[in-house]
Amino acid sequence: MKNMTSTREHILQYIKENPGITFRRLVEDLNLGIGTVQYHLSVLEKENLIISKKIGGKRYIFPKEFEKEYEPLIRAISTSTQRKILLLLSEGKKNQSEIASLLKLSQATVNYHMNQLEELNLIKKNRRGRQVIYEANFDVETLVRVISEYRPKLWDKLADRLIDLMLEIKGEEHD
Repeated sequence: MKNMTSTREHILQYIKENPGITFRRLVEDLNLGIGTVQYHLSVLEKENLIISKKIGGKRYIFPKEFEKEYEPLIRAISTSTQRKILLLLSEGKKNQSEIASLLKLSQATVNYHMNQLEELNLIKKNRRGRQVIYEANFDVETLVRVISEYRPKLWDKLADRLIDLMLEIKGEEHD
């Protein structure tokens, strides 16, 4: 019984350190069986220690005390494309073509992710004739805080990419 409790405590601690983690990612990161994780999540949810939400076929898991206002941002930044779109929109309004071009994605892919972000109420869209202009519906400082607090590994990756990009630009200036 002690082993089951320590596994459950380990799962709960990992969820607290990674709020908004997907079920699949939790299984992979902890290297546990699907059935084992399902069982312990069920007990944790019955004990009112975690909450889970299913969106777009993925199950997201949060500690019960998780700050509700961050929940949509956590979900969005857990998807690479949506994270990139939010970062682009934090710079200012963009239309779908601009987003597709900057991220080198198809219009259909961008449209799919924009619908997901709109469902999470993280973007606003305004029609100007046939064109749709998207803008952020979140505080940029909050986005930075969520990335740095709840996804520190992600923050490190972004910082590394920024440094690489700056070195690359600096190298081009010297050519």
